[in-house]
Amino acid sequence: MQPKFFLKGDEEMIFRKSCCFVLTVILFCSLIALSAGAVSAHDEQTPSFKKKEKIFAPLIADPRWPHFSMAYQHYTHDGGFGNIFAASFGETLPLYEDGTPSGGRWAVAVQAAGYIIHDLDTNSWDLVNEDYRGGLAFFYRQDDLSGLFSVYHNSSHVGDEFLLHNDVSRVNFSYEAVQTKLSYDAADSLRVYGGIEYLFSPDPDDLKRWMTQIGVEFSGPKKYFNDLIRPVAGLDIKNWQENDWQAEISLRMGGELESEKMLWSRLHFMLEYFNGPSPNGQFHEDNIEYLGLGTHFYF
Repeated sequence: MQPKFFLKGDEEMIFRKSCCFVLTVILFCSLIALSAGAVSAHDEQTPSFKKKEKIFAPLIADPRWPHFSMAYQHYTHDGGFGNIFAASFGETLPLYEDGTPSGGRWAVAVQAAGYIIHDLDTNSWDLVNEDYRGGLAFFYRQDDLSGLFSVYHNSSHVGDEFLLHNDVSRVNFSYEAVQTKLSYDAADSLRVYGGIEYLFSPDPDDLKRWMTQIGVEFSGPKKYFNDLIRPVAGLDIKNWQENDWQAEISLRMGGELESEKMLWSRLHFMLEYFNGPSPNGQFHEDNIEYLGLGTHFYF
């Protein structure tokens, strides 16, 4: 009789692929950290280019903030999945920036991003869901207060491989939205924010329109490991009328790697937790819970 943990056939292949993926993420993160350490060691010998501070800083715990990332997620509750690879690609691209007579700063920018998830428990790591978002945003900052106003389009698509291997129907899911957010730097290490969104031109047309968002972020006052890593954490909570205002709770905590010599302005290695209605459009009615490990790039 085989031990319970012994895997055969497809299960063994899936297990090996999942292990390879996790090891690849760990190796990738380690190589970045080592290269950053080498860069940090030469900071005094080489001139650096000072990166400009963001007018509205990224929301580090928001699953739908436009940026580049990859993460491993282990679903612990519902959702119909076990092990997931999630990735995003996108950024905020400034078009014009200027100052104000009062000393503030403002900018107009394009925000665009794509979000995908793959099921690691299938032989071919099936594409499950892909969401795309793009729009125009206006940013403003005055001292410790910053805000954004944007109009964007969002569309969601179920993966073809997932459709082939599961008895599900493709659903049209898209909408336009207008949103506004305010952020306040309450202290050097503490930030709070909140905002509202209104959806229009939804498909299906009975999609409910209102959404709220609040959050808090912490950035450690000190760096560690030769002034390379700063501890960071964020909590983001969204409530959507479509889901009877049930909270989407996203919690992330980890380390921020900073160097003026790097292409990106910030790099985060994060432990992640999510509980609530899924942020993936085709599955927005499903309540999920997952633990994850992610790498997030902000340019």
